[in-house]
Amino acid sequence: MTSGNPVSCVSADALPPDGPLPGLAKRIIELLRVEKNDLVVDLCRHFQPPQAMLEESRPRDQIIAPSPFGERLAFLVLTSGVRMVQMGTLIFGQYPMRYEKVLLRDGFSLFKDSLRQLLAAVFKQLDPAARFLIVDSAPSSDAPLFAEGLRRWKRQHRSPEVIAELMREAGFSAQVERVECLRRVSAAECYAWVESRDWPILDSFPEAELQHGLCELRARYSPERMVDFTSRFDLVLGMKPEALKN
Repeated sequence: MTSGNPVSCVSADALPPDGPLPGLAKRIIELLRVEKNDLVVDLCRHFQPPQAMLEESRPRDQIIAPSPFGERLAFLVLTSGVRMVQMGTLIFGQYPMRYEKVLLRDGFSLFKDSLRQLLAAVFKQLDPAARFLIVDSAPSSDAPLFAEGLRRWKRQHRSPEVIAELMREAGFSAQVERVECLRRVSAAECYAWVESRDWPILDSFPEAELQHGLCELRARYSPERMVDFTSRFDLVLGMKPEALKN
């Protein structure tokens, strides 16, 4: 079953300082059906396939590191009162127990070549009534990025339908959703996001290319300008077929 309806957000002027993440965190809690005493397993970025772990050097665009988006999202879910434990997938697979609520942040891009393997392993470890949610930020056509940054992000971002199909291959029933929120920020804040590589895709750019992109943005926006754009997030919820019978 799939659904592509965006989650309603408050107006741009009423957004809290940390942007759209409160609405996204709320939807994550709803989709996982987190109740008071539930424990959510936060599958984190410490996992790499064994062969990759033996490599001493990797290209910059392949380095596994926490993204600012993913880290802020985890913090917000945790401070919403949800009990969470971070766990790398190697450890996740070692414990002879069944998990019921599992969250994978940055999941569309994190396991490019090993997602099938990961999904199969997670499926085996889940309780029959469990819920497994994959979340990632997604490019929007009006994102305040320089042209090459946005082009590369669109090219590398896998659609949620592709992730859902991989889930079904692993045995899950998959549900696709999108959270969208209008935002209004200053041009100066947009420049700061690029300078700090706050957009995940920017980690793949050498410093010289990043500075060239900043010059492009400064030519596009005046320093006093307010920039309107859409923050977008894709979510894919996986459940075991048994759960749908209850």
